[in-house]
Amino acid sequence: MKNKFKSRFLYAVCAIAMASNAISAPVEGTGKPFSVLGEQLQHAIPKGWKLAWMEGQPNGEYFVEYLPEAEDINSWREGYLAIRRLPSPNAAAMAQIEKSGAKLADVALFQFMKGAAQRCGGHHQAMSQRTDASNGVYLAVSGGYCDKYGSAAPFGEGSLIAYAQGKDYVFQIQYGWRPKSEADQKTNLPWHIAPETARQYMEAIKASSLCGGSGQAACPPMAGAKE
Repeated sequence: MKNKFKSRFLYAVCAIAMASNAISAPVEGTGKPFSVLGEQLQHAIPKGWKLAWMEGQPNGEYFVEYLPEAEDINSWREGYLAIRRLPSPNAAAMAQIEKSGAKLADVALFQFMKGAAQRCGGHHQAMSQRTDASNGVYLAVSGGYCDKYGSAAPFGEGSLIAYAQGKDYVFQIQYGWRPKSEADQKTNLPWHIAPETARQYMEAIKASSLCGGSGQAACPPMAGAKE
């Protein structure tokens, strides 16, 4: 990455961060599923998983979490999936992003990974950042592993994170996993996840599609949500 491009890119990151901090949308906050309107991300939920929590606005930002059937939202270990619909930043921030030559999904991912490293209480190892558009949706993808993530994850936590760029919104997809013991922490290095599970998560991300927006196909009911 050339220095001039890098400077413009980092300026765009600052612009989107300030724009995001200025937004304070109300949320329903009940945790119960609800139907949403407008552009959505269609993503295949792993078989046997349940909708564990949902909050936000039907016609704006929302956040939904999925877990394996036997897991609890406050103490999960085996797996975790979160999908968030985020509004685009204001026109000034978008202009800076376009000027940098990057896409909104790239900047959002860069900002998330920077925050993940700062939140880690131990050593954070990041995956390389990649892009994909094989299914017609621009994706910026990365991930990583933190070996010390507080009492909720005493043996560390890993994640695979992607941002999908839509026409009206940007969508965050986050898979997570937590080793269950010290012995478990020593397996499947360096990311502490079975390669086949990681492959399945990545394939699901790459197969994501957009629906419900202008010129897009109608959306089927959200997995686990009320019609």
